[in-house]
Amino acid sequence: MGDHLRTKDDQKAKLAEVLKVLAEIKGVKHAFYLTVDMRDGVADIERRYPAIGPLTVHNDGVREAVKRKHVACIIKDGGFRAPPRATVQLVDEDGAIIGKEILPGETIRPAEREKAIFLGKDFVIFASRGRGKGARFVLPPVPFKEIEEIPGVRNVCSSSPSTAGDLFIRKGMGLDDDPKLASILIGFDLSP
Repeated sequence: MGDHLRTKDDQKAKLAEVLKVLAEIKGVKHAFYLTVDMRDGVADIERRYPAIGPLTVHNDGVREAVKRKHVACIIKDGGFRAPPRATVQLVDEDGAIIGKEILPGETIRPAEREKAIFLGKDFVIFASRGRGKGARFVLPPVPFKEIEEIPGVRNVCSSSPSTAGDLFIRKGMGLDDDPKLASILIGFDLSP
């Protein structure tokens, strides 16, 4: 059979397997699939996200995740693993990354550190990169290794919704708005 999912039962079993893998990750409190209405609602929220002063926010990761055939959501606590790469970037109008989230254990090279502006302990702006003109915050799609490793699952991407998107999802699922928890969307397709 290989990676091909020939029947609806095969697909249902694979979807159950994905949810089981997600639920067993350390720090995950809830794992579920978004309904079509929830997908549409969170996509609309992210599309209309208001600017932060002169900076706009583009949640490219959520926009990509909801394009996939299946969208799972996890609600996680502080015990969840760190992301594999930055989940927030500051990008200028030419597409140059002029700032980014600093992940736990990540260091900034000495040559970049000289012209770096640190915003708190987990975000840096590189004064020597790009022009800064037309800057916007971008939340890019991020890999999700635990799901990418499942045979028959492809086109995986993940991202965190905005605070408004997170609240919309939690309300839709009847979950409390606990500020110690956060959501991540994981979009994926199954092999035909």
